[in-house]
Amino acid sequence: MNVYFYKTMTTFFQRAALPGICALLMVALVLTACDDDSLVSPDPPEDDLFTTYVALGNSITAGFQSDGINANTQNESYAVLLAEQMGTQFNVPALNPPGCPPPFVNPLTGERVGGEQAPECALRETPAPRRLNNFAVPGAAVIDVFNNLDAESNANALTTLILGGRTQIEAAASVNPTFASVWIGNNDVLGAALAGFVTAENVTPPETFGNRLGTILDELEDAGAQGGVLIGVANVTLIPHLSGGAAYWLADAEDALPPTFEVDDSCAPEQFGGIGEETLVPFGYGFGELLAAAQEGNPVTLDCAEDLRVLRSEEIGQLMGTVEAYNDIIEAEADARGWAFFNPNPTFVELAGEGLIPPFPNVQDPQQLFGPVFSLDGVHPSALAHELVTDNLVAVINEQYGTNLEPLGVTLD
Repeated sequence: MNVYFYKTMTTFFQRAALPGICALLMVALVLTACDDDSLVSPDPPEDDLFTTYVALGNSITAGFQSDGINANTQNESYAVLLAEQMGTQFNVPALNPPGCPPPFVNPLTGERVGGEQAPECALRETPAPRRLNNFAVPGAAVIDVFNNLDAESNANALTTLILGGRTQIEAAASVNPTFASVWIGNNDVLGAALAGFVTAENVTPPETFGNRLGTILDELEDAGAQGGVLIGVANVTLIPHLSGGAAYWLADAEDALPPTFEVDDSCAPEQFGGIGEETLVPFGYGFGELLAAAQEGNPVTLDCAEDLRVLRSEEIGQLMGTVEAYNDIIEAEADARGWAFFNPNPTFVELAGEGLIPPFPNVQDPQQLFGPVFSLDGVHPSALAHELVTDNLVAVINEQYGTNLEPLGVTLD
């Protein structure tokens, strides 16, 4: 669910010979088939519905945080936490530290776990379980759950490393699931938000999205899933990776930006004659490109009226409308199949209202650059947010199925 991921993995392929990468991946996949399987099963779950729980999705479900992923972040995923509350066995395709790629330690300096000498991809841990339960792949859009080969698919190195030659749905079907969670669709709209512009090519039409989601759910039920929970697409305009143009204008007015970084008055708040409150600037552009150039002494200008990398009110409305359409489809599918449904957006709106999602990166504290509920890329939820999501999922599953899963009881003090 991120542009950072695509850039990192593209660099990974560019720097290494493809045959070498393929050989490494094949070795890792062979090793995953020869393991200890600590599958001497634990006590069976209290409810037969949760005998075999599988999770499908993208980077959030996979456990991607701070522009990276490793065994530590994978085990902080809501899917792992939910399985623990179910009392059911749940295996992840654990990636060796420092990760593949290693997560950020400080996104302002580019420092990552393991330092400069760390490998770009540390591959899978061994011995590995014979059977996986989390099949989510970073970068996946709705089409990728059932098709890795289409021209519109987003298959990448982690697709191979996690799934081998299979799709998520094929891998999930192979373990005869009784219950599934599906959180997919963020990448069908997120790329446009992170790019700073919306086109017909970087957003999946809702009708297409609905048809693809129906295919996924039909195949899950054909594979034996007796129930599940569907999670709505996050409103990508709420992520702290996006900051209002007015926030940049105010930062400039307070001399918080380098003198070579000019912010045009079009970015001012409405009371000062600008449109800054109706615009959003991606962090990857405002900081990753403009600020980086300004710090090197190069003159740059952020213009909220003319800059092609700034989302304006019409584009923001398009993104919000698309997300709403996706979530209407997802909720309708859940209702039609008797599955549970959770829309994460009211929760994140509430968190933003409480000041837990900052309107502008907190550069004074790089460890809390995007607040406590988002990791250090401003896109992916933090470990704390995964716990909040887990408690919400427990609530909707209990309501839908009459189960008695215990919440984690997370509080934000």
